[in-house]
Amino acid sequence: MSTEKLKALKVVDLKQILTKANVAAPAKANKNDLIAKIQSSKEALEAYAKLYPTDDLLAPPEEVDWNVEQSEPAADPLEAAPVAPAVASTSEGLATPASSVQPTTLTADEEAEKRKKRAERFGIPVVEQKVPKAKESKSAPGKGNPVASTEAMQKRAARFGLPTVVDKSANANAANSKKRVAPAAEVDPEELERRKKRAERFGI
Repeated sequence: MSTEKLKALKVVDLKQILTKANVAAPAKANKNDLIAKIQSSKEALEAYAKLYPTDDLLAPPEEVDWNVEQSEPAADPLEAAPVAPAVASTSEGLATPASSVQPTTLTADEEAEKRKKRAERFGIPVVEQKVPKAKESKSAPGKGNPVASTEAMQKRAARFGLPTVVDKSANANAANSKKRVAPAAEVDPEELERRKKRAERFGI
């Protein structure tokens, strides 16, 4: 019995061999101790031989029939089988995009006929869908006639008690071109002196 074969086994397998041989194995034993215990016991070696029979690599397998000649066509169907589905799948893959390119939309008449048939099948009266009319676009007060919009704005201002603005866009452009300045707050004379000293110190 070679130790290499025993070293190839796991500790659990070595303990199993010892239990089958009715040999007491220490509870906490390492692999080398278990291998030494198996090699020292004749029953353990017999149990190992039953669990792991030696394979004679030079002996031919028993199920081989030496009278039957090996034929190469047996390998050809295995190679041809994967090729055929691949060709079929590529042809299906090409057909699918072509069918998706064709328009699938139905005309309004066909849709109406389908609705009628469905209504007859379920015994429901046919409800015709109303075609939504294009709504006339109402212009916003600032976008339409500028004269009318300014008049409307003045009327609103008078109604709500707001100051009237003659040209709002001109005022908006002027306001956007200037930066906002924080309102000047009243400053103590002591604070002014501190600011002056700070300005002199930093050269501002």
